[in-house]
Amino acid sequence: MNDILIMLHFFGLGAGFTAAIANPLVARQLAASPADAPVLIKLQPLLARTGQIGLGLLWITGLIMVWSIYGGPAGLPAEFWVKIGGVVAITVVVVMLDIWGRRARAGDQAARAQMPILGGISGVLLILIVVYAVWAFH
Repeated sequence: MNDILIMLHFFGLGAGFTAAIANPLVARQLAASPADAPVLIKLQPLLARTGQIGLGLLWITGLIMVWSIYGGPAGLPAEFWVKIGGVVAITVVVVMLDIWGRRARAGDQAARAQMPILGGISGVLLILIVVYAVWAFH
């Protein structure tokens, strides 16, 4: 059972990284080739949803594994708690990206301008989360 949880956890991580990498590439291509916008703009909400589903999968499988593998969070090292802090932070960023994405699609240019900043923050957080996960569980 734990092997399946770990696999699902990695699938969630892959979905999150896919969204974090692909969405900025799509945005860059939109800026470089406005003629492709009708097709490319449809990808952004799909990629965002992919990342959200991945994050949800990470939360669910991670919480289950904390208890099924480690017997709860009490004995986990400090690196685990730094990782969890990053997970909470990226969850906030993903919620903000969703809100701002809806505003941007409705024509809010200020929201559209802020999204690359949040996207960059999410990329940094993903890297830190992986680094601290390795330190916590290796």
